[in-house]
Amino acid sequence: MKKAQHTIFYAIERTIKQYRKYAITQINQQYPNITLDQSMLLRKLLENPEASQTELGNFLFKDVASISRMINLLVKKKLVERKAVKNNRRQNKLSVNQEGIDMMDNIKEIVKDNRHKALVGISKEELEACKQTLDKIYNNLNK
Repeated sequence: MKKAQHTIFYAIERTIKQYRKYAITQINQQYPNITLDQSMLLRKLLENPEASQTELGNFLFKDVASISRMINLLVKKKLVERKAVKNNRRQNKLSVNQEGIDMMDNIKEIVKDNRHKALVGISKEELEACKQTLDKIYNNLNK
């Protein structure tokens, strides 16, 4: 059996951790009070304002309780507003306010730069082959 550091799964995990570390460092230079997951949650809320907490959790690979805590923090940071839904006391309508929208416009450019740096020297064909391989691994485990 190969040592852990020589497996594809080790390489995937190492790469993800390095990208996340780099990405959050770049974001924190302008926005030191937001996490990468919080910025991803804001992006998803902007793209789909009607998303449920379950849908948001699926997008971020987080449970509903974690999403709820993140939303509470974003409300506290005054980036998201929560309004009660009429006729349903248990449900809230979430919306990203203007400060959050402006921040996400800037973060979008940072993410674009991060991805560009990460993919230097990698051809479209290599990226497509990598994606296809990762999709196969995912599908093998999702049966």
